[in-house]
Amino acid sequence: MAISLDDLSNKLPIGVQSFEDLRNTGCLYVDKTDYVYFLTHSGTKSYFLARPRRFGKSLFANTLLAYFEGKKECFKGLKIEKLENDWIKYPVAYFDFVDGDYSKPQMLIDKITYVLYMFEKQHDIKVDDSIFKGVTIEDDENPEARRLAIRFAYDMRAVTEKTGLQTVIIVDEYDNPLITSENLTESKKIYRGFFSLLKSADKYIRFAFITGVTKFAKTSIFSGQNQPLDISSNEKLSAICGITHEELIENFSTEIKKLAENQEFSFDECVAELKHWYDGYLFHEKGVQVFNPVSLLCAFANEDFQNYWYDTGNPTILMQRIHNSYFDFRYLENDVKYPKDLLKSHKDDEFKADLVALLYYSGYLTIKSYDRPTRAYTLGFPNNEIKLSFLNGLVDEFYQIPDSLSGFNYSYFLDDFMSGNIEGVITRLQALYSSLPYANDNNVKYLERDFQNVIYLVFTILGQFVISELHSSKGRVDTILINQNYVYLFEFKMDCDAQTAVNQINEKDYAGRFKMDGRKLFKVGVNFSSKEKNITDWKVVE
Repeated sequence: MAISLDDLSNKLPIGVQSFEDLRNTGCLYVDKTDYVYFLTHSGTKSYFLARPRRFGKSLFANTLLAYFEGKKECFKGLKIEKLENDWIKYPVAYFDFVDGDYSKPQMLIDKITYVLYMFEKQHDIKVDDSIFKGVTIEDDENPEARRLAIRFAYDMRAVTEKTGLQTVIIVDEYDNPLITSENLTESKKIYRGFFSLLKSADKYIRFAFITGVTKFAKTSIFSGQNQPLDISSNEKLSAICGITHEELIENFSTEIKKLAENQEFSFDECVAELKHWYDGYLFHEKGVQVFNPVSLLCAFANEDFQNYWYDTGNPTILMQRIHNSYFDFRYLENDVKYPKDLLKSHKDDEFKADLVALLYYSGYLTIKSYDRPTRAYTLGFPNNEIKLSFLNGLVDEFYQIPDSLSGFNYSYFLDDFMSGNIEGVITRLQALYSSLPYANDNNVKYLERDFQNVIYLVFTILGQFVISELHSSKGRVDTILINQNYVYLFEFKMDCDAQTAVNQINEKDYAGRFKMDGRKLFKVGVNFSSKEKNITDWKVVE
């Protein structure tokens, strides 16, 4: 397909985090400025917003920056233009932690120092060591961070005395330096030392807005009095980031038509496919579902449905935590129950990692339903893209296989399953298991779990319809794989024999529900040896 200048009619703001640049270059913008007006006029002084990575937090934070810098021209034609009468230019300290290397705590100190230097330079504030006289440092604080807090408090008081205006503080992706730190304990000390000023210097602060993926414990930001109001699960603000169905149709009808034409879909079919791939996020049980904005824009730019989250939003640290735990990720296949109050109050603690809550805040799980009597959510994957991203991330973390491995290739697995070559499938699984790095934990329970998880991951990613441990009236079969021509019933045993596995399939009549199905059915008994850490026996019965 040749490039057409018509493709430039609507510029997609992919990678654009600056609201001012976005408006000046004529990029498409989904108007969220009514939220800006609401937050800045509600009477509340400080807020915290948690959303997954690559979900529009930075653009919203930057929109607040332009608003508080009084850049009225940037908001021409937007909702807030009719709402706001006073465009006051406030002093703003903008802490952008989205990018940068914060592996060493000193790098966090350096970034804060730089922001204060620029603030002082802009407002012609002179600082000397006299402001630190009589300063005491608590044992759980970083001395440099404490000094920076005193310095910033001095700066805000000085600018108020000069201008009569309070300072606006915007902290974007505050948790990124903590997630990537090689010394989390020390990085938390820096936060405790510096951000305590949100409480102590309250009278010099006009407005504070903090974004992140989740709240971290022991940082002082989310404890005590005057902590930011957490709006992450606020019903009225559920669509503050992301794109609603109405916003999609209103702002991207041209892009939908182009995508539909390229994919040979009708307009409505294309919208349905976009929902299947990128919609489904819900941040309050009565809120509005939203699309992932970055994935949506990438789909329009490429005119193709792909897994864009995996390249832009897959957090390595989360996969590492899952790897270092005994979390059985097949548990997520049929959604999970989780108390609403625990989800709302969750604070990340590396010593007591709650993986379900982390999966929610990281964007891998979302609210599917809510049971009011028990105050419990049902959480599940929001869409097809996220499920595939999660599974691919697990493969990378747990089962990273060299490309040169003889006999292992997803497409070969698919060919075998589509053609009924179950012997080929077993042979390839043996090659896969022989290459896996097993942990030094010989607990049979976890070896069996990992053994079954490999099969679950392989064939779910292949796009097969997979049911794991399907319950029946007489028991449960471990795994069912179904495609157009065949039904495979797998029963796995550990340190037993394959015939025993086949006998269980027969005795429990797992095949009964498929008698009138019409597809060819295979009963597959498989034994995994904990000593050999591989498949040592299997039996296939048609």
